Amino acid sequence: MKIRRWTYATALVTLAVSALTACGGSDSSKNTSGPEKTNIKVGVLPIPDAATVYLARQKGYFKAEGLNVTPTILANGSETISRTMSGGVDFSYSAYIPIVQAATQGVKIKVVTDGYQGRSNLYPLITLPNSPIHNAKQLVGKKIGLINTKGFPSLLTNAALKNQGVAPDQVHLVEIQYPNMPAALQNHSIDAAFMTEPFLSQSQQKFGARVILDTMSGPTADLPVGGYLTSQKFAKQNPKTVAAFQRAMAKAQQAATDRNLVSQILPTYVKNLSPQVAQTITLGTYPASLSKTRLQRVADLMTELGVIKQHYDVSGVLQ
Repeated sequence: MKIRRWTYATALVTLAVSALTACGGSDSSKNTSGPEKTNIKVGVLPIPDAATVYLARQKGYFKAEGLNVTPTILANGSETISRTMSGGVDFSYSAYIPIVQAATQGVKIKVVTDGYQGRSNLYPLITLPNSPIHNAKQLVGKKIGLINTKGFPSLLTNAALKNQGVAPDQVHLVEIQYPNMPAALQNHSIDAAFMTEPFLSQSQQKFGARVILDTMSGPTADLPVGGYLTSQKFAKQNPKTVAAFQRAMAKAQQAATDRNLVSQILPTYVKNLSPQVAQTITLGTYPASLSKTRLQRVADLMTELGVIKQHYDVSGVLQ
């Protein structure tokens, strides 16, 4: 009898478990098919480049992939890679130049999706309306303000100057944060400034800033600007999370072909940007796919200008 009672009890438990499973009582299917990590932090800067992260949140693309994404505003570009590698954020947006530099130095990173690509007049060198400087050659011996003298702005500036016959060592590069550039120009601390939006349009509207040189021309025309990265460790441990992030971002990048959508999202995270200015600023493009050929252009230009010592094949950093 004891054996019979045990058999009945076992049968009842089995039936109960089967019933619960049939009714969806188990979440094992979610664990095997969904992302390994659902609460995700993405490091961004408050610039137009990061618009698609906010679009993906607004449009529900992340949610549809089972991700709860929180954008984390970082102080500057130098933070993006360090915060990602330390685990402070899971993904981050970074310019491609520090990504390539870090990779050549052995930092284990993976680029998971393209972010932003340049276009004409996106990053010009500007000056005051009454400045005597009207062309690149007149910048010899002058001070040029850049947010980073060893990153993307300096690469573009040096490439553009070289294309106009001006060597990099013939100008003086000065590090200044974008919000402080207009004042630095007006008090003559610098003679020219490498400017991006929305600060470019604001400077043109407030005091008539004038363009001297388009740094996105010639050898740098349509140069890729930056993309989203994670650590190799995170990518290896969370492949489904990475894939979900990539799918959501691909949808957002595609949606960003609608200028109105981007213009509407920008004032929600770019400080002091009015809806009116957001509609008129110069924007780059948001590539919907990650291209080795495009990223290789950046690495090759870095080699040509001596930023890195030898040719670097970018295949190793692509996810």
